[in-house]
Amino acid sequence: MDENQNMNNGQQTYGDQQYNNGQQTYGNQQYNNGQQTYGDQQYNGGQQTYGNPQYSQNNWTPQEQHGPVSDIFCYLLLIVMPLREIISMVATSSVFQAMTYDSIMDGSYMNVMYNGSYVIFSLLNYALLAAFIIFVVIDIVKINKQNYKILGLILFAIFLKPGYYVWRAHLLKRKMAFPIVYTVLYALLIMAEIGFVMMQAFSLVMNVM
Repeated sequence: MDENQNMNNGQQTYGDQQYNNGQQTYGNQQYNNGQQTYGDQQYNGGQQTYGNPQYSQNNWTPQEQHGPVSDIFCYLLLIVMPLREIISMVATSSVFQAMTYDSIMDGSYMNVMYNGSYVIFSLLNYALLAAFIIFVVIDIVKINKQNYKILGLILFAIFLKPGYYVWRAHLLKRKMAFPIVYTVLYALLIMAEIGFVMMQAFSLVMNVM
């Protein structure tokens, strides 16, 4: 038989370029249904070799693992924040009540600053402020240790306290119903405090005039 003639149902010999159903020899670039050799960039269904940055059909990048975060300091913050607003409102009210036209003229309204109740409320207000700072720092540190991004929490804690809890729940993927309700109520409390102070100041101005 001639060397270049086909044998075995028209398949070529090993010396030729193809063998067995038209597949190429090992010395060529492809084998087994057109897949490339290990020396090439692809193998097994077009997937790339281990030497290539891609080793599966889709790109895969490792995701950050987040551990559990304790809510104990967050719950303490939920108590401290509105309590501080209420105490501040009471302390401010006691000052405005002592400020009459006569007390302003003779400066006697300053005596309320040394009144026992006002001093107690002031100390409580400062203590709650210190507690808020301590609790929020510890809470943010604990969240940061679990590989969460904390920039938003820091901004809310400094510039927009009412939004801290709801943003924290969003960041940790917690249920949002209660944080939203709490945030709305806390914002209403702050608005009520501002309105109360404005009314007290307006009433004082009217009395002096």
